[in-house]
Amino acid sequence: MSDYDVLVIGAGAAGIAAARCLQQQGLAVQVLEASREPGGRAHSERTSFGYAFDCGAHWFHSPADNPLRAAADALGVAYASRPYPAHWYRDGALLSVAENADCAQAIEDGFARIVALGKAAADQPAAAALAPDAPWAPAMAAEFTAKQGVAPARGSCRDFSRYQWKGEDLPLVDGFGELLRRLAHGLPIALDSPVTQIDWRNARGVQVHGPRGTLRARRVIVTASTGVLASGVLQFLPALPARTQEAIHRLPMGHCNKLALAFKQPVFEDIGPVLLVPAGADAEPLELLLRPAGQALAVAIVSGEFGRALAAAGLDAARDLVLGQLVSLFGSAVTRALAPSQRLVNWDAAPWVRGYVAAPGPGDADARAWLAEPVGERIFFAGEATSLTAMGDAHGAWRSGEAAAAAAARGLA
Repeated sequence: MSDYDVLVIGAGAAGIAAARCLQQQGLAVQVLEASREPGGRAHSERTSFGYAFDCGAHWFHSPADNPLRAAADALGVAYASRPYPAHWYRDGALLSVAENADCAQAIEDGFARIVALGKAAADQPAAAALAPDAPWAPAMAAEFTAKQGVAPARGSCRDFSRYQWKGEDLPLVDGFGELLRRLAHGLPIALDSPVTQIDWRNARGVQVHGPRGTLRARRVIVTASTGVLASGVLQFLPALPARTQEAIHRLPMGHCNKLALAFKQPVFEDIGPVLLVPAGADAEPLELLLRPAGQALAVAIVSGEFGRALAAAGLDAARDLVLGQLVSLFGSAVTRALAPSQRLVNWDAAPWVRGYVAAPGPGDADARAWLAEPVGERIFFAGEATSLTAMGDAHGAWRSGEAAAAAAARGLA
């Protein structure tokens, strides 16, 4: 006899969504989360800075069609009513209004070319749509990397073209992790409970093994990242079908890490809140988020190989680089105002994530759909890696969890 109808592996957005759907159908469900709290790549901290700092997800992307926005409204989780403006800079100075508009338009035009190329018969790298000598080319490449976690040479035009943008990004004031924590409230979630093996040899169900013991269920939903799945820390017995393994191989993780620096007084009063982005000839995928007045906090978002290497170099190296950028823009008063509260987030080193978002290369975009295919009618995969239209986003993961729950529940009631 099975202990549960469905076991859910992972309590990120996909796992929480799946568990809520299954519970609403009256099914016996248990969520197993390897880390010490729910939320996955949406984790908010308050202890270091006194207000919410999102270590991972921070924005409602496509807010016009984002189910988590309605959830925030229902739960009283605050988010900004308008997007933070973006300003580009080079050589230690903000661009003029005209230059800023020109740079923003060049980036939008570049994205449009990638989307158009993504609809062609053969998938190509995003770099094929970008002229390296075009005005604002470094800024364009950096912005693509910030969105996808990989450089244009590694990114798929087809994958990028499938994303559905509906409205401008809205930042969560109270924290994205706080939203998921509230959505997880009341669910049967076992924390600090990693899974090491899923045995699906029995056609009637699965056995899930981990340090805390063995559980049996009729079906299982796996929401682990492709970084974790590719690492082998979660074994399947027997091995997953070749098509599923190929999908995992074709969905390597891109990179996005963060550094938060607190200040003793509001040193950015004249400009914040704002997103500052380098646009010079040596522009890297670096975004500087300056928080609203009263929150003397700068968050550096570093992506792609640049972000991976910077996080691996450690807190001191990351702080020195980011502080250098801020000093070039705002002067030495920034250094004098620096507070001891500093936080480096390295998702690449997180054992239950191992990267940030799935980032297929040219020709591999369809692997997302392959991974979403049920295995033996007992194993179902969910997570942002399986989303075709909101890949890399929490709401894409959420909807994938709902879809996996609907598929796993068929015939169980």
